Amino acid sequence: MLEAIRESAQGWIAKVILALIIVPFAIWGVDSYFKGGGGEPAVATVGKDEVSQREFFRALQNQRDALQKRAGGKVDIENKDFRKSVLDQLVEIRLIGNAARRNGLIVPANQMDEVIKSAPIFQENGAYSESRFQAWLREQGLGQKELAAMIEREALTQQFQMGYGQGSVVSAASAGRLSALIAQQREVNEAIYSADAYLKGVTVDDKAVEAEYNASKNDWATPAQVRVQYLVLSADAIRAGIKISDEETRQYYEANKVRYQAPEQRHASHILIKADNAAERPAAKARAEKLYAEVKAAPGKFAELAKKNSQDPGSAAQGGDLGNFTRDTMVKPFADAVFAMKAGEISAPVETEYGYHIIRLDGITPGMTPTFETVKPQIVAELAQQQAERKFAEVAERFSNLVYEQPDSLAPAAKEFGLTVQESGWIGRDQAEPAFLAKPALMDALFSPEALNKHQNTEAVEVTPGTLVSARVLEHKAAGVRSLAEVAPLIRAKLSLLAAQAKAVEAGQAALKALTSGQAVAGLSAPMLVSRVQPLNLPPEALKAIFKANAAKLPATAGVETRDGYRLYRIDRVIEATPDENRTKQIQRDIGRMTAQEELKAYLAYVKASVGVKVNEAILEKKAE
Repeated sequence: MLEAIRESAQGWIAKVILALIIVPFAIWGVDSYFKGGGGEPAVATVGKDEVSQREFFRALQNQRDALQKRAGGKVDIENKDFRKSVLDQLVEIRLIGNAARRNGLIVPANQMDEVIKSAPIFQENGAYSESRFQAWLREQGLGQKELAAMIEREALTQQFQMGYGQGSVVSAASAGRLSALIAQQREVNEAIYSADAYLKGVTVDDKAVEAEYNASKNDWATPAQVRVQYLVLSADAIRAGIKISDEETRQYYEANKVRYQAPEQRHASHILIKADNAAERPAAKARAEKLYAEVKAAPGKFAELAKKNSQDPGSAAQGGDLGNFTRDTMVKPFADAVFAMKAGEISAPVETEYGYHIIRLDGITPGMTPTFETVKPQIVAELAQQQAERKFAEVAERFSNLVYEQPDSLAPAAKEFGLTVQESGWIGRDQAEPAFLAKPALMDALFSPEALNKHQNTEAVEVTPGTLVSARVLEHKAAGVRSLAEVAPLIRAKLSLLAAQAKAVEAGQAALKALTSGQAVAGLSAPMLVSRVQPLNLPPEALKAIFKANAAKLPATAGVETRDGYRLYRIDRVIEATPDENRTKQIQRDIGRMTAQEELKAYLAYVKASVGVKVNEAILEKKAE
């Protein structure tokens, strides 16, 4: 049990930490997530909890950035459906947290602390590095308690969802029937009526093009764009120019040796007798003491007795072997006992919150201090980062003042700080290269009257932690609508294709009627066998039509509109399949997961009705400033 709990805890908490590292706060804005809304009206209230404006606006921006990075293309941050979707996520997280607390789920603080310390990202030479952890917190703009709070909320969410996911049952008979249907084959002949074949017979006059243009002007709207000069001051650039001497590095090493020490590790095995509550403790203790007597009488049978009796599923199969671990990895009573033992010694039953443990110490790996040369690269990086952060803080204010005091040019600031003035192509609020130019605060500054009309420098805007940007507009294109002359060829092509597609559908439907009545139809392909798992190259809508058709009487027919026109099918034969065992099990899991999701959705709806959710529609539609 102890090992299983430790491994599962490391699993989900480590995933949360990894998510924070890869896409920092892709859903939630950090400062607002923890600090609240500063007294301003909330965007939504969930019982006694609130979603602040700052949290909501940061979530919009971060969600947009994450989606654009993952899928490419534009995401409109002002789109009402997108905004509502993001708010729904924030509300749902609070509902799940409320439901988790109602059901008594908790995440022990000491467990989170242990797993944070064992996370690979915070390790240095096999040991937890407080300096690396603190540097990461600074980079993310977080406090240690704030990180713990975020992990706790995410962990509660995962625990609660896991509970629903493991509680759904789907019968093997139902899954087997679905497995057989999925593998069922149908032999079909196909006739394709392609829109391309009818294009030559289509003509679209100028009046139709103009009418379509007038009806769809919004489709041809162009956003406001600017072309800019910009200047970037960053801590990373400052860090690249910093040189750390060997003397500085050596002094730091001598003063901080304790930080680089690898802690002592112990290798132990145990037999666990569980006791989940006070009532079970006496019986569990008695059984543990009886097993301890057996182990003392025959120490060589420890592994055998562990396999037969230990109730820790994570280690029993390995003869109770827990592997190597440091003191802070295990719960305190267990760790205290292990680190007081001698190699080869077997302890009397040790009580912890999980029950009673009979422990055998299998080995000791002493702690060690790495050599100076081993940790020198790490120390150089740490000192360079510290100096860069200090220098950046010193020069950031001067940089901000200079671009403000000399608003007509970026050259003075570039000269003073040794920077290069760069130029962008045409950029807008939803699209910019480099991407940091599209940060809302910078875009708001660029589209201000001072920037557009007077071509003055913007204020220095922090686009990412440790990076300031000031820019000035070189050219401006106002928002507008592309002219009819410009888009007429595109509209004509669109209308021509729609008309050709209509003719293809008309021809296909006439052929379907003829084929259904028993008449011969030209253009049918050679027979081909298709199934849901082997669809050949058929489009999804065609495959759906084939297997939706009633095949009780053969031949059967089916027809369907597709993006390229119309497809007609004659079904001549049905080949039933034997359920595949692996597919059946996968179907059971998939349907169980979907059922669990629906049950969770229903339960959250109940929680929502119980605690009450109120949305401030005016703020929901308000733009981030």
